[in-house]
Amino acid sequence: MSEEEVIQYLLNTPDFFVRHSDVLESLSLPHPVNGKVISLLEYQVDVLRKSTAGYRGQFERLVDVARENESTMQKSRRLVLAGLNCDSLDDFAVVISDMVREDFDISHHALVLYGSHTDTAIRIHELVEDDTSLSHASGFADCFCGILPENEMRFLFFDNVSSIRSVAVLPLLSRSGGKIQKCGVLVLGAENENSFNKEKGTMFLQYLADLLSAILLRLLP
Repeated sequence: MSEEEVIQYLLNTPDFFVRHSDVLESLSLPHPVNGKVISLLEYQVDVLRKSTAGYRGQFERLVDVARENESTMQKSRRLVLAGLNCDSLDDFAVVISDMVREDFDISHHALVLYGSHTDTAIRIHELVEDDTSLSHASGFADCFCGILPENEMRFLFFDNVSSIRSVAVLPLLSRSGGKIQKCGVLVLGAENENSFNKEKGTMFLQYLADLLSAILLRLLP
C-alpha cells in the first residue's frame, strides 16, 4: 500500500484512531527542534503553541493598525476644525505650524505659495519656466518622500539644511474640472533619514495634502 493510499484511507475513515486508540498512543514523531522522539500528543501541542503565537502576532499587528487609524482620524479632525476657523492665509500658516509641531513632531517645515499674493506673510514664489529655486518640488502632483536637490533645500530651509536628512513634499493643488492648478507646496523636513523615505507609503500624507489644499482654496482670492 502506498502513502497516498494510506492518507486517502485515513481521510475516508475519520473514526479509525477512535476505534484503535492503542495505535494512536504508540505513534511517535521527531521533535521539530531538537529531533528527539516525542508522542503525537506532544507534537500536536507544539504545533498548537506555534499557531497560537502566530495568531497572537497577527492580532497585535491589527491592534497597532487600529491605533494608527484612530490617531489618523483624530489628526484629521483637528485639522478640519482648525481649517474651518481660518479667515486668512496667515491663519492658514498658523494652522500648519501647529499641526507640524503637535501632530508630527517635525523640527522643520517650509510653506510656499505660488503667485503674487500681497496680503500674507507666507513666502511667495513666482513659478517660471526655467525655475532654479523650486523646479523639483513644484513639479509633483502627488506627495513625495526622500530628499530634494541641495539648491532647493537651501531655498526652503536656509541655514538648517545640514540638519535635515529627509523631507516630505505635499503639493497644494486645485484639481477642479480635472485640471491641475499649482497653488503652493508644504515641505516637511526631518532630522532622521527614516522619517520620510521612498520606501514608506504616502497615503496619509496625500490625504493630508488634499485636506490642506481644500482649506487653502477656500482662502485664496
